[in-house]
Amino acid sequence: MRSLFNDTFTASPRGGLSPHKGSIPYVTLIACAIMLMLGVLPNSLVGLHSLSFDYGAIIEQQQYWRLITGHLIHSSWNHLLWDLTTFTVAAFYLEKQSPKLLIYGIVVSVTVLDLYLLSPLSSLESYAGISGVLYTVITLAALFWYKKEPSLLGLVPLLMILIKTVLELTAQNALFVTEGWSLYPPAHLIGAAIGITLWCIYRRKKSAA
Repeated sequence: MRSLFNDTFTASPRGGLSPHKGSIPYVTLIACAIMLMLGVLPNSLVGLHSLSFDYGAIIEQQQYWRLITGHLIHSSWNHLLWDLTTFTVAAFYLEKQSPKLLIYGIVVSVTVLDLYLLSPLSSLESYAGISGVLYTVITLAALFWYKKEPSLLGLVPLLMILIKTVLELTAQNALFVTEGWSLYPPAHLIGAAIGITLWCIYRRKKSAA
């Protein structure tokens, strides 16, 4: 039975099935190219404050593009470097396992994060960076890794995510990003929760197929 989470497979050398072997990670490359392009454009052309999530500009001036660009633009080179590097590695691996799951992860996390930022639950006026979406992607990638390597070694990525999150929540500051806007922990927690939720749905669909 086909489902939304079904992926195409190619034959491996031994006649088995391997997901997307040799395929080009288009989603990862496009997302990274956009982030890099927005990062290198000078502020006089398209600055951080023109594209970041801005509650007032979205609600009062209907600048709805910020709902998307706010997750793609970053508040400093340091911010961009860490997010872009981590996203490239995690998204590349996840796309090799399940391109659809990567796409759903990005779309769902952007949507849920925007709804949260627009809701009374958040008092944040401005937001920028892909770190919330990134947490969805790295959580899914880490869960895929553990599925393939169900051992202590396989748990390392998940433990690293957990430790980083706890340290940042305790210090109320980003662990690696030292410049730009302040850390916003709820975005990371929401991103990770979305990743876990999508993984559970994915595994359930696979089991039922």
